[in-house]
Amino acid sequence: MTTQNNALSPRSHIVELPAGRFHYLAWGEEYAERPPAVLIHGITSSALSWTRVGPALADRYRVYALDMRGHGDSIIPPAGSYSLQATTGDVLAFVNEHQLQRPLLIGHSWGGATALVLASGANSVFSQVVLEDPACYMGRDDPMDRATRSIKDIGRPPEEIRQELLANNAGWTEEDVEGILDALQKVSRDAVINIYNEVNQAGNLLPLLAQVTVPTLLLRADPKQDYSTLTEEEWLQARTMLPSRSCALQIEGASHSIHRSHFTAFMQAVNAFLHDKPEVA
Repeated sequence: MTTQNNALSPRSHIVELPAGRFHYLAWGEEYAERPPAVLIHGITSSALSWTRVGPALADRYRVYALDMRGHGDSIIPPAGSYSLQATTGDVLAFVNEHQLQRPLLIGHSWGGATALVLASGANSVFSQVVLEDPACYMGRDDPMDRATRSIKDIGRPPEEIRQELLANNAGWTEEDVEGILDALQKVSRDAVINIYNEVNQAGNLLPLLAQVTVPTLLLRADPKQDYSTLTEEEWLQARTMLPSRSCALQIEGASHSIHRSHFTAFMQAVNAFLHDKPEVA
């Protein structure tokens, strides 16, 4: 999709990576002088997850949002292909293919787990990292129970889901809703089940925070709402492990999808972090 206002509307692209064919959206990619930003969505979502965040960053960054494997218009590989090693490989291949120099990395939930693994690597190529309610321990509950809850809406007629989403997700815009409806029509049920099964094998990723060396913003949803991926104990522990010039913020009232339910607070936190004016809370 290409429109006249490239800062607000994304361009849709296909790229061939070592694992196969991937789809991504880009905002402001024509501004070669701007630093890059790479956005990674969560399970059952897609690049359209970032429909408001992309334009909000595009006045300063070239913004790229990837449809992860098994999601959106990207490849749907077989079982055994959904480990964090596989997804981190996809993101690194994307960065290398586009020759992105020290991009900002933002990951939500499963995308946050992928981002954490990438940022903690010995040869991390990222300048700053935003971890939005990252799924640091997907094996906390029974993987099949979690997968069953995640796939319940996959393939359902959009008209049956639209009003439920608007009624149950305060703060979401119609654009947010249409994005998740599109994602739910495209995501593979098998992919979701395989992700829970295979990422579960990685165990608790929280200790990897101690290996991250670049400034990091860790955002936590309000556990009094639907849920947060981080328990109270993990939240307290995580705040002691962050590198210098980092911060940890809990967004009060926010659901797990902070950038949708509390977009303004999300962007305020991200902008303060990017301007090196974090507030630890």
